Amino acid sequence: MKQWLKQAITNPWIKQYIMLGYGAKGTVYLFIGILAIQAAMVSNRQASGTYQTLTFLVEQPLGKLFVCLLAVTLSGYVLRRLLQTILTPGKSNPWSLKCIFQRLGYIMSGLSYAGVAYSALNLVFELGEADDTIEDLANQIFDQALGEWLILLGGIAVITIGIGYVYGAYTGSYISDFHSDHIHHRLEKWATRIGKLGVAARGIAFILTGIFLTEAAIFGNSDLAGGLQNALRIIAIKPLGWLWLSLIGFGFICYGIYMYIAAVYRRYTIR
Repeated sequence: MKQWLKQAITNPWIKQYIMLGYGAKGTVYLFIGILAIQAAMVSNRQASGTYQTLTFLVEQPLGKLFVCLLAVTLSGYVLRRLLQTILTPGKSNPWSLKCIFQRLGYIMSGLSYAGVAYSALNLVFELGEADDTIEDLANQIFDQALGEWLILLGGIAVITIGIGYVYGAYTGSYISDFHSDHIHHRLEKWATRIGKLGVAARGIAFILTGIFLTEAAIFGNSDLAGGLQNALRIIAIKPLGWLWLSLIGFGFICYGIYMYIAAVYRRYTIR
């Protein structure tokens, strides 16, 4: 099975599909960033999370076609994560603690973007709403025994992930390994720079989301619990909120552009 999958990853069609998946992911972040900056500059606009951004895109001319294509191509990124989960990491000891956590990360990432693709298709075919699933889940957990403790642990976990992204941006460990013989060195240099900015912005967004989840648990206020849109909305009403929202939006735009470059020039190998 693994040998067949290793051969499949070298198939040009599968590589192209995965490339489209990276581009689709970049498109999602690009528009989230654009809408965040618009919300910072226009008083009657609110920052958008992933679902709200998809809703905005659906409402544009030919929006349903665009979002449908986005969902289909985003599945290429989900496929990439699935292959990574099965084939990597740890050749010598695939069930070491480090490898298990790495595989869990791939699974969670794949499931997350599979959810985005599913939400996109829901919007296109008007199958139902799935507004802020984190907020809905948090409200359900609050009603359970030890619910606040579970929210607290979840918030700490999200903060930890965010710190990991920020650290990865600083060290460059979250930046793609580009084909040096295919990409101009100046483009690679700038791609690395904007990639670090983008990854750091993602990390900050995770940290903020986790902080508000922990506050929701500590103060017993479910209104503070939510996903990306909730975090951006709360930041926007803080002192200098427009500035912080603009910076995060700019970081997301950088990440979107970086994903476009990575889609074309990164090494699509399973190690």
